[in-house]
Amino acid sequence: MRPPTPIPEERIRELEEFRKAKWPGFEFMRFLCVWLRVAQNMTTGMIAKTIGWHVNTVRFTQKSFIDHGISALTESKKGGRYHSLMSKEEEASFLSQFDDAGGKGSILVANDIKTTLEKHLGHEVHIATVYRILHRHGWRKIVPRPQHPKRSQEAADAFKKRASQSN
Repeated sequence: MRPPTPIPEERIRELEEFRKAKWPGFEFMRFLCVWLRVAQNMTTGMIAKTIGWHVNTVRFTQKSFIDHGISALTESKKGGRYHSLMSKEEEASFLSQFDDAGGKGSILVANDIKTTLEKHLGHEVHIATVYRILHRHGWRKIVPRPQHPKRSQEAADAFKKRASQSN
């Protein structure tokens, strides 16, 4: 097993100052990951067992502290759109070109939007990507009705009879 990466003195001083503060949620657990190593000289395996985390999570937290200081303990990096093709603002501006067609009642087809999106991005995207963008911006699938809700079946039958008699 290789020896742990040494923690610089300036990081230990930062940690000492941070120890005096109050921590919400996971900040305390991240603090313990580093503090138990500095103050108690515990191994990552012992720290992981004490805290109830995986050994790799403890190592990652310690390494992040060594590299970035206290900000590694206070800033959460969970969640977010890390692999997005465009920002939400860019998506909104892209969809604005379809607002007029959608507002006039004409039918928008997802494949047309997909083609335009591929030209905009310069590479192919899956159709599900288009549906996720539309859903993210509150667009919904509205399908034309097959018949008018106030339609009279008798009037339709009478029209069919007159149309067939004229032929």
